[in-house]
Amino acid sequence: MRYLINLFFLLLSTSLMAQSVPPLDRIISVDIRNEKMESALRQISQAGRFEFSYNPVRIDGATLVTLRLVNTPVREVLNRLFQRQVTVKSRGNHIILVRVDVTDETPKNFLVDGYVLDEQTGQRIAQASIFEKTTLASTVSNPFGYYQLRLPTSRPSLRLDVRKQDYLGETVIIRSRTPHSVSIRMRPQPIPLSVVEPLPVRVTEDTTRTAEASLAMVPVETPLPAVDTTEKQTESVVDRGMAGVTKLFVSAQQAIHDINLNRDTLYRDWQVSFLPTIGTNLRLSGRISNRFSVNMLVGYSFGTRAFELGGLMNIVRTNVEGFQAAGLANVIGGKVTGVQLGGLFNHTNQSVRGVQAAGLINTVIDSVKGLQMAGLINFARGDVQGAQVAGLLNIATKSVRGVQVVGLINYAHQDVVGWQIAGILNRARTVTKGSQIGLINVADSLGGVPIGLISYVRKGGFFRIEAGTDELNLLNVSLRTGVRRLYNILTAGYSFEREGSPRMTAGYGLGTAFGLSPRTLLSLEGTYHHHFYFDRPSEEWNSQLRFSTLFETKLTSHVALAFGPSVNWYFTKDDYARPFLKPSIPILSERNDVFGNRYWGWLGFHVGLRYGK
Repeated sequence: MRYLINLFFLLLSTSLMAQSVPPLDRIISVDIRNEKMESALRQISQAGRFEFSYNPVRIDGATLVTLRLVNTPVREVLNRLFQRQVTVKSRGNHIILVRVDVTDETPKNFLVDGYVLDEQTGQRIAQASIFEKTTLASTVSNPFGYYQLRLPTSRPSLRLDVRKQDYLGETVIIRSRTPHSVSIRMRPQPIPLSVVEPLPVRVTEDTTRTAEASLAMVPVETPLPAVDTTEKQTESVVDRGMAGVTKLFVSAQQAIHDINLNRDTLYRDWQVSFLPTIGTNLRLSGRISNRFSVNMLVGYSFGTRAFELGGLMNIVRTNVEGFQAAGLANVIGGKVTGVQLGGLFNHTNQSVRGVQAAGLINTVIDSVKGLQMAGLINFARGDVQGAQVAGLLNIATKSVRGVQVVGLINYAHQDVVGWQIAGILNRARTVTKGSQIGLINVADSLGGVPIGLISYVRKGGFFRIEAGTDELNLLNVSLRTGVRRLYNILTAGYSFEREGSPRMTAGYGLGTAFGLSPRTLLSLEGTYHHHFYFDRPSEEWNSQLRFSTLFETKLTSHVALAFGPSVNWYFTKDDYARPFLKPSIPILSERNDVFGNRYWGWLGFHVGLRYGK
């Protein structure tokens, strides 16, 4: 009983496997000797476990035939049986036979088909690329190794080139201009070759061979590739995004060609396309380098050598030279030498030499030499030599030799030889032969003078935190940061609610310092302070200008004492007197200016302890 059950399941699984293979690709053996056509078709259908459908008026069932084949696809069996006088198509588990009407006119095209086989094992090779270089006709073998290609009869010479990853190249010279079968045997590649090594190619004559006894019973199936992974160098978020864009527009057959033909490059002077699959370069566009290219919507090519224009997008797998423009985006797998213009987005996977301009974003995975300009963001993973100009953000993950100009933030991970100019923040490691201009400037070391609200230089900069007192406030806390030649001052004061004094003051100013000795500095500072009273009915503009001359002397390596006199000017629009001062040394009594302000002047002092470098 156990033996019968196992036999039943074995027969069932064999039957299901046979049903999963299309009827035309099933392997059968037949031995037909001088039998009627009707009987021959019955034997073939029984061997392949499918049914025939045909018009008995068009196909004479009484014709005597003889045919003996072993381990041969049904497609080849029927071609040999009918001598290509009948076309065959499969629908489900049926094969439809239709007789071909012979005409006196010379056909413009003829059909070449067959199987791609492993020379050593006889297995059928799936997803092999078969193409003809002059006509650009191409196809890919199906999961059972079968291919079919239509070629023109007018061409004096035709050569089928066959490529498959991990196999040596094959070239078959086609002599006949009538429909026939060509089975192509490929030799496995003995050792892996580097991408730069030329692929060995074997050239053979078209012998119209058929697969007879060497076909394997089990077809080879290869997973369908999504994108070309043979030339990928990095796998960042940007790279994955670009791969997704390419996958969106590039067909599966084009992606297979890109993998199989990774050592073959075809060259054309020009091409016109509507979409990657609709154009003069047909499905080989991903392996063709064009001199001139015009793409109505989306273009896809191996390279551009002079000019490319795209209505929406240009996708180029390697290099672009000359001029390239697209209404939305350019996606380049290699480098750009020339001018690249994108309505929204440009991505170059290697370097840019020239101009890269986009309405929103530019990304370069290598270096930039020239001008990179974007409405929002410029990104360069390598060095920048030239200029980055953007509305929001400039990023260079290495050095910048030139200038970065941006509305918000400039960031250089390494050195800047030149200028950083930003609306909010500049950040670099070392800045030489230039400086930083922005609201906030940050650098490890700086050769020039930063200009901004706050500047911080980690090495060789000027940085002080101070707690002190003066004639107006019992406590002042201030921050001084920048370089000696020009530093920023942020300060706040508190009078501890002393009668006649403001509750608090806040100010900003600039200063410069000179070395008098290794332990003593002389500082000249100018600050503006606003006085906050909070308890007055109407809070008018109460302002103070302070000009100080301060001496700083070191007490320890990080602590210093600062002291010195100041000249002050206070003006207000309210009806109150000037703030309480102790001591009070006036130099101007109450006056009025042409704007209706009341103002006073006095001499003051400042004493404080500073901590810093």
